[in-house]
Formats: sequence, C-alpha cells, structure tokens
Amino acid sequence: MASFKSFVKRLPLLPSVYKLICSKYITHQLKTKDPERVFDALYKLNAWSGKDSVSGTGSDAIQTSVIAKALPSLFRDFDISTLLDIPCGDFHWMKSVDLSGIDYTGADIVNALIHQNAAQHERPSVRFQKLDLIKDTLPQVDLVFCRDCLVHLSFEDIFSALNNLCKSQSKYLLTTTFTRDADNRDINTGEWRVLNLERAPFRLRKPLLLINEGCTESDNAYADKSLGLRRIADIRDDLTRRSA
Repeated sequence: MASFKSFVKRLPLLPSVYKLICSKYITHQLKTKDPERVFDALYKLNAWSGKDSVSGTGSDAIQTSVIAKALPSLFRDFDISTLLDIPCGDFHWMKSVDLSGIDYTGADIVNALIHQNAAQHERPSVRFQKLDLIKDTLPQVDLVFCRDCLVHLSFEDIFSALNNLCKSQSKYLLTTTFTRDADNRDINTGEWRVLNLERAPFRLRKPLLLINEGCTESDNAYADKSLGLRRIADIRDDLTRRSA
C-alpha cells in the first residue's frame, strides 16, 4: 500500500483519482455501520492525515504535549495503578508518558495496530489487546482512558460503549468532551463532530476534573477540547436515571 501511494503521487492527476477512490471506499464502509470495517479502512488509508501518527492530527506531538504532562499527576492524585487505553491507536504519543507504577493495557479495534504495537512496544506492565469498546468484555481497571473515540461514534454506539464500560466495574473514565454549549448531533460511526457529554441526549453530570488539551487545530476552533474525568458508577447512575 505504501509503495503504491508513493507511485501515485509521482503521476499527474492520479493523486486526485486515488483520493476519490479512497473517499468512495470509506463512504461504502460507513454505510455498513460495522465499526471494525470502518476504522480498519480509515487506518489503512490514513484518512485522518496525521503528520506524526496514523491516529490523526489530534495525536501529533503538538496536540498531545499538555495531556502527556498531565496524566502522571492524575495517576498519582486518583491512585491509579491499572489503565485501559482504548482506543490506543499507534501508541505514538503515549509512549512518551511516564507510566511508572502503571499496569497498562492498550486496546484497539484495528487488529493491524495491535500487532504493530505489540511488536514494537510491549514489555512487562505494557501489553496490547484487540478489543471493541462497544461490545467486547473489558478488563476491570482503575482508569479507562478513552480519548478521541466517542466523537467518532453514533449516538447509539456511544450509549452501547458507555453501558459496556459500566459492565466492566472499572472505577474512572477519562474521555474527550467539548465544554462549549453546543448541541450534539448524531453521525454515522466513523465520522466526527464535537461532543459535549453534559448535554442531550447524554446529560452526564459534571466531571470531577477537566483537563483542557490546549488544542490548536483548525486555527484554535476547538480550544475547548478537554478530557473529563468521571466515576463510572456515576455514569451508570446517570444512564439509569435517563432510561427510567
């Protein structure tokens, strides 16, 4: 695939044709509503066009420097010793985080990423596992770190993921949220939009802690992008109250 991409870039017009084919292929996968097929296609085609990471520009070094420094303090303050990072992507920026004293499991729905990460980064206390956040049984941990994931899921899949997280009996969830008072809109899984988990249809209570990422993407259009920490027991109660 990489050599074919290089070949295409050297020929006039072919890059445009290649992009069109890729776009149509991804559109087809989105219509399947199969998260594994969707995210596998996005990974293989590097559809998020990250400079440093195949996980997209949000995983580039400049967009993750704030949280890479903030996480070790959070681990200490909330007595975190076991961590599930889902989706872990290509582990590009997380490998620079101080994981001393942390039993880390990186999980992703894209099988190729798991094999790559295991070959390059696995060591005692750092392992990788293929898991689907929406439906697979998740390990019980102190903290589930779920960055830049729910923003790519449909409402239906977000609720499935949240309920699945609650079944794990894990303690905390640290996940992406946007803090501006914007209405949430539904999407096809694999697309993207901003998401405020305090607003309808989720209406989760305020986080225990907010970490503003210092996001500068799209000329600072997403300066409110944050990571919100919540007790999973509270999320369970919020979801139960909503369905009552």
